[in-house]
Amino acid sequence: MNLEQALSELSLVKDKLQLEEFFQKYLGKKWLLNEEFAKMKEASIEEKKTLGWKLSEIKTKLTEEYSKKESEISINEINEQLKQDIVDISVTGKKYKWWHFSLLTKTRKDLETIAENMWFTVDYGHEVVTKYENFVSVNIPLSHPATEMHDTMYINEKDMTWENLILRTHNSSQQVRDMLKMWAPMKLVCPGKDYRFDDMDAHHDVMFHQMEWIYIDKNVSIANFKECMLTLLSAVLGREVELRFRPCYFPFVEPGFEIDARYDIVDAKTWKAEKSDRMEILWAGMMHPNVLKEWWIDPEVYTGFAFGIGISRLAAVRYGIKDIRYFTNWDLRFVKSF
Repeated sequence: MNLEQALSELSLVKDKLQLEEFFQKYLGKKWLLNEEFAKMKEASIEEKKTLGWKLSEIKTKLTEEYSKKESEISINEINEQLKQDIVDISVTGKKYKWWHFSLLTKTRKDLETIAENMWFTVDYGHEVVTKYENFVSVNIPLSHPATEMHDTMYINEKDMTWENLILRTHNSSQQVRDMLKMWAPMKLVCPGKDYRFDDMDAHHDVMFHQMEWIYIDKNVSIANFKECMLTLLSAVLGREVELRFRPCYFPFVEPGFEIDARYDIVDAKTWKAEKSDRMEILWAGMMHPNVLKEWWIDPEVYTGFAFGIGISRLAAVRYGIKDIRYFTNWDLRFVKSF
């Protein structure tokens, strides 16, 4: 076999098709070197040594040159393709929107932005908490029905007192930890998920999103609270809101309220504005003195208010959703509608 002839043929190869033909001729299963190796059976021992070394050298050289030619052809093809596919970067391209926030996330982020603009600190906290953090620290005794299994979800892990940890039923549990770090005066919001045993329907779920607000300072009154509520709801709903306060009992506030809201709805055909029905939108109240004492705050010096707003319910009002289960049932038709 003539090595110079083989290398000469390889130098004339211009594309992958010719390269494949060369490979089958010299390096494939039926390569020419096989015939040379077959002749070694008839050679003497001394000739086998000389012939074997020579054939191995030819094989190595051909393989190396073949690899170089293969790389050269591939690079040439890429360069030719790039010349044909020149991109004019000055031309405005298409904009693709590959993702967007869910309605719950968007509403939560809007609430957080409003809170920060009102000088509140945002802290997410922990979803797994102790009984003390969830109940005792906010004036709910352990004998309260809310601590029983029909309301609260318990987990196997224990706290330092060997009590079972729980999934928080409200975001007030984080306020104790933040109080130890921030102390009074403080302005704090705690957004996140809460968990309760509940029958699932259009307005209830076992897991729901909530944001709790707390403001503690000297001379804080219900008037401050009402102004904060009007600013918050008007900003997030994008319209003026009318509020109604109804007295209600909550262990951690005194006095406590349930707040109903209504706002103007404009008819798309007549452009006339009509008041919506009143809808319970949040709970609220002035900080209970027992809660302040539990947090080592003097209720004679400091007062404050707290309220919790359901993000799921607020998003439903904001976007006209009649069933909050749409937020979590993973129906892509619903997700892509917004």
